[in-house]
Amino acid sequence: MVINLIEPNLLECTNKIKSVLTGQTTREEVSDWAGTYVYADEPEGEDDRVWDMLILLSGIDLKDSPETYLHSTDDLNDWIKQYTE
Repeated sequence: MVINLIEPNLLECTNKIKSVLTGQTTREEVSDWAGTYVYADEPEGEDDRVWDMLILLSGIDLKDSPETYLHSTDDLNDWIKQYTE
C-alpha cells in the first residue's frame, strides 16, 4: 500500500517547534512527525526551506547526553527566526 503524503508548509513546521517550546508536544513526537516525510520511500519536496526544516525537525529529539538535548531552546528559537524572516 502506498500512502501519498502532502508536504507540510513552513508555518506548520514552525508551529511544531512552538508547540515543543510551550510543552504542548514532545520533541520525540515532532521528530516522528517530521520523519514520516524525511524517511518516506520517495520523498517529494517542492519547497527547499520546508524540506530543510523537516530535516532539522527529524533530529529535534537528539541528545548529547542522557539528560540534555543536542539542540537547546535557544537553537529552536533561532530556527523559528531563521525560517520566518
